[in-house]
Amino acid sequence: MTIRKRKPSLLKPGPRAKRKRIPVAKIMSIYQRRLRLHNAMPVKNVSVSQRNIRIGTGEDWTNAIEVTRNPAWVEVNNADYVWSDRNPTGDFAVVSRRFRIPRGDIERGSLFLSVDNYAVVLINGRIVVYDNPEANAAFFNPGRTFNVRRLLRNGRNDIVIIAFNLGGARSDANPAGVAARLDIRVDD
Repeated sequence: MTIRKRKPSLLKPGPRAKRKRIPVAKIMSIYQRRLRLHNAMPVKNVSVSQRNIRIGTGEDWTNAIEVTRNPAWVEVNNADYVWSDRNPTGDFAVVSRRFRIPRGDIERGSLFLSVDNYAVVLINGRIVVYDNPEANAAFFNPGRTFNVRRLLRNGRNDIVIIAFNLGGARSDANPAGVAARLDIRVDD
C-alpha cells in the first residue's frame, strides 16, 4: 500500500507549515501584467465624487441682518430669516449674495424660499419668483421650492431677493422676514 502525501494547502496552512514570502520581483511582475491589462481596456467615465453646495440666507449676505423667526413661519434648515440691515424696520428689504460654482456639470439646482409677505427673486439677472402681493397683511408664504438649474452657471453667480412687508413697516405686530436656501449638486 502506497501512502500519498498531500500537498499542503496554500489557503489553510497547517500549524507547522512555514509561510513563504513572495519576492518583490514577483509582486512587481504581477502588478505590471495587471497594469497592462487595465491600460488595454476602454476607459469608462466614472464620477469619483459629487459636490453638494448649500447656500442659505444669513448675515453673510449683503445688506442682511438676522431676524427672529416668527413661530408661524416654517423653519428652514441651513438658512436664517433675514431683513435689511440698512433699514431693519422698513417695509422692504433687498439682500443678495455672490457665490462661485466650481467647474463641472451642474446636475441639480433648487431654491427653497419662505417669505412674509411676498418677494421677487433673481438669479444671474433672470427672474425666478415674482410674487403677487396679497391684500391681507397677515399673509405669508410658508415655503416653496423652485428648480433653478438652468439659471446657474460655472463660475460667478448672483442671487438677489427683494422682499416686501405688506401693511407698512416691519414690527412685532407686523413681522417680516425672508429665508432662502440654494441646493446645488455639481458632478466632477
